[in-house]
Amino acid sequence: MWTKPWKFAEGFLIAGGLLVVGLLLQLTVGPVDWDAFRWPSSGIVLLLFLALIAVMFALRKKIYAFEWMMHLQAGVPALASALAMTLLMGLTAQTREGGIPWLSQMLSFWPFVLIWMWMLLIVGLATLAHLARFQVREIPFILNHLGVFLAISTAVLGGADVQQLQMTVYYDEPEWRAIDIDGNTVEPGLTIELHQFTVDYYEDMTPRRFASDISVHTGDGQSLRGTVEVNKPLKTGGWKIYQYNYDARRGSKSSYSTFLLVRDPWLPAVYTGIFMMLAGALCLLFWMAPKPPKKEEEEEVL
Repeated sequence: MWTKPWKFAEGFLIAGGLLVVGLLLQLTVGPVDWDAFRWPSSGIVLLLFLALIAVMFALRKKIYAFEWMMHLQAGVPALASALAMTLLMGLTAQTREGGIPWLSQMLSFWPFVLIWMWMLLIVGLATLAHLARFQVREIPFILNHLGVFLAISTAVLGGADVQQLQMTVYYDEPEWRAIDIDGNTVEPGLTIELHQFTVDYYEDMTPRRFASDISVHTGDGQSLRGTVEVNKPLKTGGWKIYQYNYDARRGSKSSYSTFLLVRDPWLPAVYTGIFMMLAGALCLLFWMAPKPPKKEEEEEVL
């Protein structure tokens, strides 16, 4: 082990080492504080991470580990470890309070974060490797790798900038204040007026649909009127406004309506990454040209 060329064993050993380091960090400094990564810190961290990948790629001929990271021997163990951690998160209820210690808040669990950072480093280096030897047949791989990197990095870093607020609006009482997830009163920069609230029922009188007719006024003087339902939000000023709650005891005579306001400024970048992955997959299926035979001494790039 650790004799050139490195194989899959070294890849799994590195992943195991990251898990151990992550556990030590969890015990000593506590969970990852994502609030520290709010914009502009998130943008700075992303730029530094990209610079690190560029430097590692430039030094790949001098430092063997950087060259090795661009091949399957590093990528497969990293992907297997990342998928295992993600599966564990999927099988564990994710709650802000209570639940299984550490595992109930996997996004702030150091081993989870370090494994995915390692995975992104490898994907970033592999992307540069395909770009450096660019040919038409490399396009599917570039789209896939770049899409994965963009979607995951922006989703993780952008999580600190996601806002979810609740606003309760009464008839004839325009409201501009909302409550954040910690119970603090904030002003999101828009005002909502409730014009009408309706509830449709099934035959057994359970609610089938409830919706609100509202007007929204933003701080820049724009106004918008529309109907909001549970899964049909109204979009304005960077916010998505969802129907969230009402006075269930009074039903259609409810005097108020509660809305969920969601803003995720990084979401377009996440969607761009996903579309790039889909485009890369389509290219592989319908347009991929056959690869020329590799030399015996040439390792396959991730």
